[in-house]
Amino acid sequence: MIPVLVLAFHFGPGQDLQRRDLAVQRHQDAIELEALATGLQAEAHARHLAVIEARRAAFLAGVQAGSSEVDAAIQQEQLAYEQAAEAWEKVADAYGDVENLLPDEADELQRVRWSKARAEVRSGDIWGGAAELEALLGELDPTRPDEAALVRATREELAGAHYYGARLMRLAGEPAKVWRAESMRARQHFRLLAENAAADGDADAVVRGYEDNVERVIELEQLDRSEIEGRPLPRESPRGMRSPRPGNRGRPGVGPRGDRPDGRGAGPERPIGDGW
Repeated sequence: MIPVLVLAFHFGPGQDLQRRDLAVQRHQDAIELEALATGLQAEAHARHLAVIEARRAAFLAGVQAGSSEVDAAIQQEQLAYEQAAEAWEKVADAYGDVENLLPDEADELQRVRWSKARAEVRSGDIWGGAAELEALLGELDPTRPDEAALVRATREELAGAHYYGARLMRLAGEPAKVWRAESMRARQHFRLLAENAAADGDADAVVRGYEDNVERVIELEQLDRSEIEGRPLPRESPRGMRSPRPGNRGRPGVGPRGDRPDGRGAGPERPIGDGW
């Protein structure tokens, strides 16, 4: 009977315990990989600022063609962003493993999915990560105290993803109707974040931070493309997209009033500013 009981445990509860142990180990791996990716992202953004400064210096010096300093800075920036993107892709894979190992009813599952989607966006898989964030946002209940913080964090990441995508598409020369659809979604999410923060009684600085991001999105829509090129990308933005936008999803209810333009005022928790 003892071997039978051992086998029953192994193929029953034992399997669940083993999967949870593996999930815990893989989650620790994901946290460590995320710390590494964050450092590489900071280095890439520093290289990005160096390129902008090198171009400014060349312009002030009257250099019409590309200088060796600018070319070298661009190469360093490209390499740094490639390394950061690869690191974030490993983070997304690690969180994906955790998601597959956890049971559907696990309390940690939604937070793991958020972390995975966040890493996907930073790796350059903006639309894959945004789709996951949209799905997660549709499942969460903002009226539940235990889910309210994750609802806000998910909407913040989704707003950022749409902004990153809109800006990168505009810089790549995509048609206005394509990138404006994404900037409109970003603006709606940031406006809703500001309204909810004000209704929740958050500090004025928090509300103003979200409103500032609405203004930055409107600047993206209104400024000349050459002016956009001279401004830094947000710190957490990828330098490029690993895949094109898979059509205009046009899902209703993404923002405060679906896909209708948000005309209320110009304009997260932290302003975009010099690098968001």
